[in-house]
Amino acid sequence: MRNSCINTSPALIVFDLYGTLIRFGVLNHPFRKILVWAKEQGRKPQSDDARKIMTADLKCEELLEGLGIFPPADMLAQLHREIQEELESLMLFDDVLPTLDALVNQGIRLAICSNLAKPYGAVIDRLLSQFNFARHLSYEIGAIKPDREIYESITNGTSLASGQILFIGDTLLADYEGPSKFGFQAKHLIRSQASGRNNIASLTEILQMTQM
Repeated sequence: MRNSCINTSPALIVFDLYGTLIRFGVLNHPFRKILVWAKEQGRKPQSDDARKIMTADLKCEELLEGLGIFPPADMLAQLHREIQEELESLMLFDDVLPTLDALVNQGIRLAICSNLAKPYGAVIDRLLSQFNFARHLSYEIGAIKPDREIYESITNGTSLASGQILFIGDTLLADYEGPSKFGFQAKHLIRSQASGRNNIASLTEILQMTQM
């Protein structure tokens, strides 16, 4: 793994979405419930079920059909209700707006790179519409972190070298190890732990890295 110590001030900062910018007030795990039901009906779970859910740019019904899962109408209705309940419960972490406002004022470009099922992308326009994020979402790219393809989508959309890009997120493999291996600067966000060489406890710490 490459050393991700911040050597130069980043020109682009890429954020993970859930667990980094956005937190759930309610967690229903609706897709997990459908997979459990399908197993009970005799469908053998596949190792790539989660990947397929997060890389399909499809309606829920079409996605499930592609997985060979055909739940009854009442279960589909419950799936949609539970997703909507989760979406309505979403909130920004307290350190998000102060950090993003300061970065915009500094002229630093912003992006989001996230592993998520299609319905969960709507939160960007609902809670973060005032910011001009480049979006690299797994269901649009057709790849998930830490796949190289999703990191390549970030560099392909800019004229920047990988070392000019800083990646921030709360998942070690997807948001720190994967980006570091690709050549990005990276910091692992762990809000419950004191800051260290490779991790930060608050997004506001990013501002110290952009003023070097």
